[in-house]
Amino acid sequence: MRHAIAFAIVFAALTAIGTASQAQKVYKCGNTYSQTPCGDGKTLDIAAPDAGTEMARKQTADKENKRQLAAAKALEKERLATEAEVRKRQAAEAKALEQEKARTAKGADKNSAKKKNGPQFFTAKQVPPAKP
Repeated sequence: MRHAIAFAIVFAALTAIGTASQAQKVYKCGNTYSQTPCGDGKTLDIAAPDAGTEMARKQTADKENKRQLAAAKALEKERLATEAEVRKRQAAEAKALEQEKARTAKGADKNSAKKKNGPQFFTAKQVPPAKP
């Protein structure tokens, strides 16, 4: 319970400090700015946002969003093109592999026919005697 009360007091104090800093006035005295009034100084209202500035911020944010969207679309287009190229290359490699397998199978059939007929010649070699 003590912690809750202490938290409430701290929160109220911070809120009061925050609102007090927003209510301060700024005076323009020639080319300088000050918190204390001067003889011919003008009071500036810094709390109210300028509508033109707010509109400029929104336009800048919109431009940035459009730029990022265009960049994202360009990256996606590049990615899709790369993926299509990879698929095309993989299909060509698979086709070449199938053709190689077919050639190998034809060659194996020819070799098996030769094996059925037997070898054409035979050469015997003597095994050298084992050294003691």
